[in-house]
This record gives sequence, structure tokens and C-alpha cells, in this order.
Amino acid sequence: MAKQRRRRRRGPAELAGKRRAKPPFPVNLIFNVKAFYVFFIVVMIASMGAVGFGANFGGTSGDGAPIVNVDTTPQPTSDAQQWKGGPLPVIDATTAHIATLRTSEGDIVIDLSTEAPLAVNSFAFLAAKNFYDGAAFFYVDQAYFAQTGDPTCTGEGERICSGLGGPGYTLSIEDSGMGHEPFAVVLAANSDGGEEVHGSQFRILYTADERLDGKETVFGTVIEGQDILTGLANFSVCSVSTAEDCQEDLSTALIIEDVTVEAS
Repeated sequence: MAKQRRRRRRGPAELAGKRRAKPPFPVNLIFNVKAFYVFFIVVMIASMGAVGFGANFGGTSGDGAPIVNVDTTPQPTSDAQQWKGGPLPVIDATTAHIATLRTSEGDIVIDLSTEAPLAVNSFAFLAAKNFYDGAAFFYVDQAYFAQTGDPTCTGEGERICSGLGGPGYTLSIEDSGMGHEPFAVVLAANSDGGEEVHGSQFRILYTADERLDGKETVFGTVIEGQDILTGLANFSVCSVSTAEDCQEDLSTALIIEDVTVEAS
């Protein structure tokens, strides 16, 4: 009796016939209409996100000055710390005075100029009102200056540091005869470039910059505590600066704890 031949079963692939080669990506998406539309929408959303991200995080300026972030909504200084009519006279600023900034790192002593009485009296007035207590040096650039005097910029972090806060008034520029020399104390110029300077924000210079002579009020010189200033690391708070290494808060910044102004 002849042996019966065993029929070989064909597997699923053989039953399906010869397989067609699939088109490569992304051509296969075009043939799948639904998948194509999903892919298109995802690409559009990603593109819009990339544009928005680039617009909000620009580079820093070349001059080292802080760049105000236009997307920041600063909280205003409390009404109790606003004097729209300007500072009251509290000292005879034409006579010699010194100011002592008691900070989180020690005392910084400033010899105040007798040739800038508006700026010096304003500084003494704000000091007497405890305006500077808790204020942080929210910007430090060892190649340029350190800046403070914004009451929204404190180490407590209760408000957004705007870099725009002040006492509610400005002052006329005074020519004290002092130049923009290292450790000069300067009332910052207003951003509008007019004939006035900020009422409270001041900068302490690390390097000379004679380009600004006569355009701002130099009202003092640091005579003690220079080592505190030179020992500071470069610092900028992210709500004010677009620097890549900006800080999220001011907890590590130099903080002014108290300011006193006395006759010397």
C-alpha cells in the first residue's frame, strides 16, 4: 500500500499571498488621510510653540545693563511708600554727611557729596522712612555696576522684582563735579533719557564710565566696605534680566538691612 503524502499546511503569510512592500515614511501618512491630518496639526502646534518660546527668551544686551522683561507685570509699591510731591527736607545736605548701609554681608559706608543736595536729602529722607530696609542688590555685574533701591526687589520674594519700583518721584540731574569713577554712587538715569534721575534706585560703579558724566547724579563715594562689593558674584534676577544664568529669586542677593545718614 502506497504511503499517503502528508499535505503541508501553509502558514498565515502564505495564505495571504505575496506581501506588498509598504511605502516609506512620510509617504505612508499621505495615503492614510486621517493620520496625515493628525501629523499636520501636531507640526503646526510645535511650530507655534517654538516661535513663542524664542520671543519670550531673548539674548542679553552687549552693554551689561539689565534688560526689562516686557512680559513681567510688576506689583506697584504700596501707597505708604509713595511720595508724589517729592521728599521733605530732613537734613542740610550742603554740609558733610556719611551714609551707612548695614547689609547682610557687613557695613558699606558712603561719603555723601555736598554738591548734590537734592540727591543727598532724598537719600536721607528715604532712609528715615525705612524705604531701603530689605532692598536687594538685584543686579550685579563686576565689569560695570551693582544696583539696588527698588522696593519690589527684596529677599523675601513676596512681590515680583520689577526693576521699576521707586518712591513716586524723580529728581533733577545735579552736577556734583564728581565723575563716574570706581565706587562712585550714582542715582540711575530714567529710561526716557530726560533731564531727571530716579528717586531711589542707585548704582555703585565697579569701573569708570566717563560717557555718563553730567547725564546722571553722582552723589557719593564708597569709603568702607569695598571688599563686600568686590566679593559679590555676578547676579541678575530673571524677572528683570534675560541673562541665561539669571536667578529665580533674590534669597542669595546682597540685602540692605538698614540705612542711616549722619553728619560727619
